Amino acid sequence: MTSIVAENLSKRYGYQWIIHQFVGSFCQNTIYGIAGSNGSGKSTLIKMISGFLTPTAGRIDYLIGDRKIDVRQVFQYISLVAPYTDVISEFTLEELFVFHQKFKKMSHPLSFAEYEEMIMLKGQKDKTLHHFSSGMKQKIQLSLALLSDTPILLLDEPTSFLDAKSKKWFELMLENNAHNKIVIIASNDYFDLNLCQIITELPDKK
Repeated sequence: MTSIVAENLSKRYGYQWIIHQFVGSFCQNTIYGIAGSNGSGKSTLIKMISGFLTPTAGRIDYLIGDRKIDVRQVFQYISLVAPYTDVISEFTLEELFVFHQKFKKMSHPLSFAEYEEMIMLKGQKDKTLHHFSSGMKQKIQLSLALLSDTPILLLDEPTSFLDAKSKKWFELMLENNAHNKIVIIASNDYFDLNLCQIITELPDKK
């Protein structure tokens, strides 16, 4: 059983609390939504849950199976896609596919030809990624995160660069690859939030 428990999680910059005493628990086989207006702290919360950002106060406990995981090691169990993450632009699509698996293995064996077809980018393997559109890069990041054998999936504004067809692709990919995972989606987009089973809305800053 995988679970994350946040107790009075808080982050302050100067005198301003971005997140103040957030309490929440997240369990596998559930898709959670973190909603809120711009500036409400959605990205800050995702960064703290990922271990990328250290809380000012409070704590996060991670349980993977019957083991409690130290926050310094939790990156091994997390896949994260956010506006502040990116692909390595100098790589080709095939090089990125191979490189990614040196750090995160796939949930199921997958050839590059199968992957290329799955993300609907056939014939692009020799093109370097800096030639790809923002939407294409977003699909690549999302696909690698969804297909990785990690029990925690954190998605910050996952469909922000996707057109309508690609959003439906993402919905199907999430449906097929969210089993036994904790999925947390931070967004104020109705499409993203409609994919979630439990939604927490962060309060606006006063």
